[in-house]
Amino acid sequence: MPIGEDIQRPEKKGSRGWNWLLWWRIDPVDLDEQVRLYDTMGFRGSMRGISVMLLVLSAVITAIMAYFGAANFNASAFVDVAVFLFLAIFIYLGHRWAMIGAMILWTLEKVLSIVGTPTSAVVAVIWWALYMHAFYFAFRIEQKRRTLAREADATLRTFE
Repeated sequence: MPIGEDIQRPEKKGSRGWNWLLWWRIDPVDLDEQVRLYDTMGFRGSMRGISVMLLVLSAVITAIMAYFGAANFNASAFVDVAVFLFLAIFIYLGHRWAMIGAMILWTLEKVLSIVGTPTSAVVAVIWWALYMHAFYFAFRIEQKRRTLAREADATLRTFE
């Protein structure tokens, strides 16, 4: 039986829409579906693909702002762009360390933006939660895939 087929999705009214803000809440059925369809799910449907798109979006916006000399952006912003793109590549390849790195970097970016301009704190927290949900969900998918691979390996060893 494929992963997740034995789980019935309960009817939840309105709670699924808040998962992006409550970033640590991952629906087990969605997690199982992402794991089960990992190799066949399209780029825009997979959480690692969404994480990559979010990082590329941030890299593009940061590069444009730095290039045109927007306030609080300088040449060091291009280092951020390079790090975003570097992490995006390894997130796409399924490396958990890159997902953790993205969560840490994104948190630092938002904390520094709040310290720099406290008036945008609410917007920064909303963006932070949205990105964190994608990064954390992608991390949990990779973690579950690794656990399932270990279990399958252990099962094969018992038959040897």
